[in-house]
Amino acid sequence: MSVAERDLAREFAPVFDAVGAEAVARERERRHPFAEIDQLRDSGFTRVTLPERYGGRGADATELFELLAELARRDSNLAQLFRSHFSFVDRSVHAKPSERRDRHLRLVADGAIHGNATFEKGPARVGSFATAVSRDAEGLRLDGTKFYSTGTLYADVVSVAAEHDGGVVGALVRTDAPGVVRIDDWNGFGQRLTGSGTTVFDGVRVAETDLTPRGGEPAGHGGAFVQLVLLAVVAGIGRAVVDDAVRFVRARTRTYSHASAATAREDPLVQETVGELSGRSFAADAALSVAATALARSSAAILAGADEGERQARARAADLAVARAQQVILPAVLDNATALFEVGGASALAEDLGLDRHWRNARTVASHNPLRYKTRIVGDHLLNDTPVVSWWSNGEA
Repeated sequence: MSVAERDLAREFAPVFDAVGAEAVARERERRHPFAEIDQLRDSGFTRVTLPERYGGRGADATELFELLAELARRDSNLAQLFRSHFSFVDRSVHAKPSERRDRHLRLVADGAIHGNATFEKGPARVGSFATAVSRDAEGLRLDGTKFYSTGTLYADVVSVAAEHDGGVVGALVRTDAPGVVRIDDWNGFGQRLTGSGTTVFDGVRVAETDLTPRGGEPAGHGGAFVQLVLLAVVAGIGRAVVDDAVRFVRARTRTYSHASAATAREDPLVQETVGELSGRSFAADAALSVAATALARSSAAILAGADEGERQARARAADLAVARAQQVILPAVLDNATALFEVGGASALAEDLGLDRHWRNARTVASHNPLRYKTRIVGDHLLNDTPVVSWWSNGEA
């Protein structure tokens, strides 16, 4: 079967169904999905974007983001925690050929999962880090504390953003190395099982060959990529809202004295509500598809060795498409997660259904790179030709 003919989302559907089967209970019990992550690894999902020569499937952006949305449809935590993993693979695939690049791709080929250790809660200013790589009598050491370490609780390796010799580097370390402490202290009301808590690095030994300078790279779509992972998660939540609405209404036997039909599934007002849920989810899916296509075009330009001007144009188009997609996907799904409760009465509030998780999870993901800032950036770009911001960071002003 050719790449054009295959349907990876359909192929992975059985494993996605399996890992999502207990998603509601897992969240309620705060039961970490270690076994489910192993299932996804064993199925080849964590290697799906690797080139075939490394044992992957060579999935492009349109395939990957559809897969992430379908995984989020079953469990949005699982889809988000792979954000840095697939970003790491994407950076490596598009990097210039080198021994380091090959080593990174082999890590993933061997089953390693990559985590995140970029953001901090401390007093460092925007664009800088308190975490640092320094040198002592024994060599290089890494010290610092990261928060929002999404996925690192489950990861085998992690690239740590740190100051070093007047610049910023990514220090690749194993999560089981001496001095690495992972703490499950993420206390947000949504996405509770993404492992987005604290990671401490205390005198962790780092090899010179495992430091990758950051900044100054050729134009790329890395910023758009990591943001679109989040939007794929939200789009998947939108699909789950429709699924749960249909499931709830079909099973409902009680009705109201002032209802428009004898059963909920025959009630035109309920039918209209479900239709609206489906339409908004469709709009979110369409925006995701357009943005993923823009990313695929950027990837194709890099892999084809296009000149810097073409690469930059493709990357900027991806940045703009993702910023616009954010304006469609987030409001659509957040509205859906509230309107869902219009299909039923108080029974829809039962904790064992977990229908509230859709709004909590979507709202949590939507808090990354706030929508209002992105909306203004798009307007500034259209009115004043101001470049769309590609990368974001936070810290003290």
